[in-house]
Amino acid sequence: MRRSLAIAVLLAGVAVALRAAERVSAAPEFPVGAAIPTIDLIDDTGRTRSTAEWRGTPTILAPMYARCPVACPLIVQGLKTGTGESSTDPSTYRVVIFSFDARDTPADLHRFRVRHNLPLAWTVVTAKPADTRRLLDAIGYRVGDANALLAHPNVVVALTPDLKTAKYLAGTTYRGRDIDEALNIARGGRDWIAQLGGWVLAVLLLVCALSAVYLFTLFRIRPADAAAPPAITTPPQHHYNG
Repeated sequence: MRRSLAIAVLLAGVAVALRAAERVSAAPEFPVGAAIPTIDLIDDTGRTRSTAEWRGTPTILAPMYARCPVACPLIVQGLKTGTGESSTDPSTYRVVIFSFDARDTPADLHRFRVRHNLPLAWTVVTAKPADTRRLLDAIGYRVGDANALLAHPNVVVALTPDLKTAKYLAGTTYRGRDIDEALNIARGGRDWIAQLGGWVLAVLLLVCALSAVYLFTLFRIRPADAAAPPAITTPPQHHYNG
């Protein structure tokens, strides 16, 4: 019983620690509080836009490129799922899909929108190479060429109404509460995970280490105890003469 309990505690601690590590892993390479530059954009209809249009409401910015075979489609699908589950009114924020590929044309962006059935309210845009670099540098996003494909982080970022980075969501799946939390932080809420996540992770890892020590000690002691046969007490023999 004690051995099973120790194993359960250890596995639970590892699972929680891994989850905590996942949630704090978007820092520190992605800067919080960084200002987004004002740049010109081109949307999937060929119309000229600007990041200045994003001012006034929180924005979820998802960098991607239209030819991306796996990660980008998963990211937009994750955003569709997360925003669909979110309790936040969709009219109170915007979602921007931003292509960092200089080869993407408005027609490419439109095909990407149609292929992945993106909501009409979402904005799909790209920019000139120099402006793209300025925007990606501002959010700490790095892109590399990898055999005709583009290597990139799987991350989206929530921007404040005054166009500053507020919260990064790593991975390709996002729950409704992840979207709600990111938008709340973009509106000025406290990001307790980012502020205390390191300490929480350290405590969880300490619990895992102590559980491992306890489990190791239990395995060493219990077999030795079990190997020793119980002492058998022979009742005294009484002899009678006569």
